[in-house]
Amino acid sequence: MRRISIVLTIFLTMCMSFSCKKGETQLEQEHIEAMLNDVEIQKAVEWVVLLPGLGCHGCIREGEYFLKEHLDNEGVFLVLTNIESLKILQHKLGIELGSFSNVYADKEDQYVLPTMNRVYPCIVHLENGRYRSHEFQSPMNSAAFEKLAANILIE
Repeated sequence: MRRISIVLTIFLTMCMSFSCKKGETQLEQEHIEAMLNDVEIQKAVEWVVLLPGLGCHGCIREGEYFLKEHLDNEGVFLVLTNIESLKILQHKLGIELGSFSNVYADKEDQYVLPTMNRVYPCIVHLENGRYRSHEFQSPMNSAAFEKLAANILIE
């Protein structure tokens, strides 16, 4: 009888502790949805790219290349966050980012994701201006920007 009581107590404790914690994906989604409410994004936008300035170097470089290629695309909105220096980034890209309405520089780092994935560019898919899904360009998902570029061409 005592064994059953101990096992039941351990089981209930584990259930309570795990049920109270949100998963990474849910935390990211809530953070992204809050950002979407804060930042003025046009209804025509179907994709939002959160591009960190610090993190996975190769992944960020892919994001910067994507940014340069799609700056004039009204269906894409770019949020630059965790930037060391906007001037250096602009010089590196050879672009004056302030002249594009679909680029937002998060100078206060409000939109840095609250999970370990904050070091990877995040691609957010919107539907009718609302969050639909997100994924990361990372070493485990190295074709995320290629897939995004293909989706943009299809539209």
